Amino acid sequence: MAQPIQRDRPHRGLLPVRLLHAAAERTIPRLPARWRTRLDAPLEPSRLDARAERAIGHYEALDGESRFGLVVIVGIFVFALAFLPMVMAVTTSLAMVKSHYLVNAGDPLKLPPLPQRSTILARDGSVLQHVYFGENRVVVPINRYRESTIDAVLAIEDDGFFQHGPLDFSAIVRAAVTNLIAGGIVEGGSTISQQLVKDTVTGDAPTLARKIREAADAIRLENTYSKEHILGMYLSEVYFGHGAYGMAAAAEYYFARRAPELTVAQAALLAGMIRSPSYYDPLTRPKHALHRRNTVLARMLELGWITSARYAQASSAPIVLSAADRNVAQAAPNSYWTQYVVDSFLSNPAFGPTVKARIRALYQGGLKIYTTLEPSMQRQAEQTLLNRMTGPELPQSALVSIVPQTGAIRTMAVGNAPYGPSQYNLAVDPGGGRTAGSAFKVFTLAAALEAGISPNAVYSGYSPRTIPDCGGGETWTLHNAEPYGGGSFPLWLATADSVNVVFAQVIDQIGPERVAEVAHKMGITTELTPVCPLTLGTSPVSPLDMTSGFATLANDGVHCQPYAIAQVVSSTGKTVYRQKPECSRAIPAWVAQQETHMLEGVVEFGTGTAANIGRPQAGKTGTGQDYQDAWFLGYVPQLATGVWVGYARAEIPMPYVPGYGTGFGGVLAAPIWHDFMLMATQGMPVESFVAPSVSYYSPAPPPPSPSPSPSPTPALSTGPPGDGNNGNGNGNGYGHGH
Repeated sequence: MAQPIQRDRPHRGLLPVRLLHAAAERTIPRLPARWRTRLDAPLEPSRLDARAERAIGHYEALDGESRFGLVVIVGIFVFALAFLPMVMAVTTSLAMVKSHYLVNAGDPLKLPPLPQRSTILARDGSVLQHVYFGENRVVVPINRYRESTIDAVLAIEDDGFFQHGPLDFSAIVRAAVTNLIAGGIVEGGSTISQQLVKDTVTGDAPTLARKIREAADAIRLENTYSKEHILGMYLSEVYFGHGAYGMAAAAEYYFARRAPELTVAQAALLAGMIRSPSYYDPLTRPKHALHRRNTVLARMLELGWITSARYAQASSAPIVLSAADRNVAQAAPNSYWTQYVVDSFLSNPAFGPTVKARIRALYQGGLKIYTTLEPSMQRQAEQTLLNRMTGPELPQSALVSIVPQTGAIRTMAVGNAPYGPSQYNLAVDPGGGRTAGSAFKVFTLAAALEAGISPNAVYSGYSPRTIPDCGGGETWTLHNAEPYGGGSFPLWLATADSVNVVFAQVIDQIGPERVAEVAHKMGITTELTPVCPLTLGTSPVSPLDMTSGFATLANDGVHCQPYAIAQVVSSTGKTVYRQKPECSRAIPAWVAQQETHMLEGVVEFGTGTAANIGRPQAGKTGTGQDYQDAWFLGYVPQLATGVWVGYARAEIPMPYVPGYGTGFGGVLAAPIWHDFMLMATQGMPVESFVAPSVSYYSPAPPPPSPSPSPSPTPALSTGPPGDGNNGNGNGNGYGHGH
C-alpha cells in the first residue's frame, strides 16, 4: 500500500495524482481519504509543485485526442514501473523489445491442443467415468454455449472483446490508475486474447518481459484465429477450481449440468469465479460466491445484455449446487471395471509406442473409449452378489461373463469388497490367483478326449488311491472329496460326480504336460506346474481366465481372447481403434461338443444341480483344498459365466458358511451362477448345443439319498428337491454309489 505523505515534507508524491486527477476530468471516487485531505490542503511552494502546475496547464490546453495520448503514455509508464525494479536505458530497452518480442510479430501463433479428459463408456454409450491427469477438461465448441453464458464471461472479463483489438489500451490505463490509487493490483487490463496466451504460452511470471511477449503473442493470436475461435478456446481453458478447467467441466462439477444447459444465474456464478476460483468457491465460500455472481449480473444489466426482470430473477435466486456428477470425473479409476479398462489401455501398444505415450493419450487425449460392458447385466451381477454373498461373516466373490464367439467381456463384478485403492480386482487376480479345484478337470477332460479316450472308458473309483511315478513324476496319493462305496466309473459319470481318483488316473495316462498345454490354448494365461495334481486345480488361476477357458467349449473349441475395449474415438470424432475378435482353434470341434454334452450332466444330475436354469447349459463345480475356494463355471451357447467365492486376504478354509453350509462349489458358487444367469438370459433365444458325434450310455440318475450333513437354508436353495451337500461332497444330493 502507498504510504501517507508527511505534512512537514514537500508534496513530491502529489504530482502523478494531480496529473491523473486532471486527466480524468472528474473526482476519483476510490482516492483514499487521507490523500484527498492532502489534495485539499494548501500547498507549500516547491519547484516540483510549480512544474506540476505548468504541466497541468499545458495538459488543459491540449485537444481531446492529444489528451488521450498523454493519458496512454502516463498509464504505460506507471504500468512499467510496477514490474521493473529499475528503469533501463531507453535505447537498450527498445532494441531488446524489438529483437526479442516483436521480430516475429507478423507470424501466426498456433496454440497447442488443450489437454482433455477421456471418457470410458459402456456398450450402450452410457458414461462410466471421465479420467484425467491434472486437468479435468472437455473442449466444447463455442456455438454450443447459450448466449447468456458467453455474455456473463464477457461482461466481467472483457466486455469490449469484439470491438477492440488484441490489446485494449484504455483498459490498461484504467487498470494502471485504479491499481496506483489502491496501492496494489485490484484490476487487470488484459484482454481475453492476452489471458489465453498467458495460460497457454507465456505463463504468468510478474515481469515486464513476459508482459511484452504476452502483448506481442496476443497480436499474433488474433492474426491466426477468429475472435469466436479465441473465445471458444478461452472458455475451455480457464480454471474454475477443484481440477475443473473450462465451462463444460465446471458446469458438470458444480451443477451436474452440461454447458448448454446453464441458466443465467449459474453462468454468472461461474464467470465470477474466473478472477479467483478459490476466493469465490461456492462450496467453501458461498457468501463470497453469491456477491460475486450478483456483481456479474449487475454488469450484464448495465451493459444492456439482460433485462431488469431477468436480472431481478437471477440475482434473487439462491445458489443451488449438485454433486450428482462430481465423482464421474476422477484421476483414478472409480470401479473394478474402469480399473481393468485403464490397465488394458496402458498395456496395449496399439494405443501408443510407449507407456508414457499411452498415459498421455488416456489422461489428456480427449478420447472416447467404448467398452464391452453391458450395463443391465452388470447391474444384475452386482445385485446377485449383494443378495447372495454380502455380509460381515461372508466371504468375497467375483463374477465374470464373456461372449464365447468374440471374447467380449459383458460383466465383471466383485462382491463383499467395495472398490478402493488397496483392493484387488478379484475377478482378474484374487490375491495372486486361486486354486480352481475340480473345475480344472475340464482341461484334463479335453486333453483326454483329444487323445482318444472314450467317454465310456471305465476307471476304478476306490479311494484313497496311490499312483506310483504319476505322469512320469512323483508318487501321488489322493482321496475323493467324500468316500464312495467303491466300484467303477465311466468317464462321463466321473465327470458329473467329479470323482478325483478317476481324473488322477486320466492325467497319469495322458501326461500333465499335455493338460497344461491344452489349458493354455483354451484360455489360461498363468504359469501352470505340469504335475499330476494339476488336474485338481493346484496351480493358481483367475476367474477371468477360467471363464475364458469355458467359453472355448461353448464356441466349439475356438478360443477368443477376452477384451474390454471395443472402440476408441479421438477428440475430433475419428475412430482410431476398433477391436477385432482374436480367435484361434484350441481343440477340435468334436472334442468341445463331446465335453459339453458330458458337462450338461453336471447340471442335470451331478455336482452342479443348484445352477440349473431350465435351458440347455453346461458347467462344472470346483472346490479348493480345505474348502478354501469355491467355483462354478458354466455356459449357454451365447454366454459363458464364471463365479468364484473365497476370502480375498488369504486362502482361508470355509468349512461352514452361515446360511449355506460347507464351502463346496456346488453350495456357494452354483446358486450365484443360477441367479445371475436366470436374469441374464431373459430375452435370449433358447438354443441347444451341437450334438456330439460320439454317443455314450447315460442312464437316468438315481433318486437322491438322505443328507447327513447341513444343507443350505431353504431361502437360498434354488436347485431341484434333494439338493444338499452329501454324497460326493459337491452339493448335488445324489451321491452315486458304485
